[in-house]
Amino acid sequence: MPEHELGVLAARQVVDEFAAKLNAKVVKREQNMGLARSVVSGVTDLCERYGRVIVLEDDFILHPFFLDFMLQSLDRYENDDQVAQVAGYLPPIYPKIETDSFFLPLTTSCGWATWQRAWKLFSWEIDSALQILDTDLQMRFHFDLDGAYHFSDMLRLATDSKVDSWGIRWRWRTFYHRKLTLYPRRSLVWVGGFDNLATHTKSEEVPKFYDQPLALILENNWKGSVSFPGTVQTDEIVFNRLKKLLRHKPPRVLLRSVIHILIRWAKYFKHLIRNSFIR
Repeated sequence: MPEHELGVLAARQVVDEFAAKLNAKVVKREQNMGLARSVVSGVTDLCERYGRVIVLEDDFILHPFFLDFMLQSLDRYENDDQVAQVAGYLPPIYPKIETDSFFLPLTTSCGWATWQRAWKLFSWEIDSALQILDTDLQMRFHFDLDGAYHFSDMLRLATDSKVDSWGIRWRWRTFYHRKLTLYPRRSLVWVGGFDNLATHTKSEEVPKFYDQPLALILENNWKGSVSFPGTVQTDEIVFNRLKKLLRHKPPRVLLRSVIHILIRWAKYFKHLIRNSFIR
């Protein structure tokens, strides 16, 4: 769009300056591909070229140990089919664990890495996912983190082209195939970009799990070798703490969640009634 041209040129200038210092290659698109297709095309291309990828966005600030954590984790679990992703971001649950990392059955889009073997699971097609979740309420309950966060609503919005999300598709595919994500014991990523110029999330809508002071993230004294969990399995204690955090919502978000639940149940009963007449 013409009104965005100056901003695009300014952003490209910053990227070009960094690329020259790092001897990096910059890929520039002639048209705005949108969030989802930009991420998916970039991740797919790099995975095919190098077998792995580390994914960042422009509104992150990274802890100095971020790349060390990513690279060590990518090496450690390169051939472990149970692990689909390495996360750099962690919500403020501050788990009391003995190792530097742990596993959750939940993907993230805030500073992450994966391998070609895992990224092959990604698919744009999600109509079949909705058919499964509309008939298997127990699976939907687990997909929604036992009711803590309504991923199924986001999946439906993506199907209706109301949100431009690659992340919910990735979330569904890793959930369906029972894959795990490795997380750091403290967040190595600070997430910004929630002011009034944001495209997807405004400041008043920021979920509580993004509310972490930058100083708190940067003060973590990370260095040396990462200590990994002894087994590849979900840390249930940490997982329960995360679900508890996600259940606490601001009044506006809580009201929206209640409305979504009522709409979802109305559609479910409509589905049951229609099927009973068909039979």
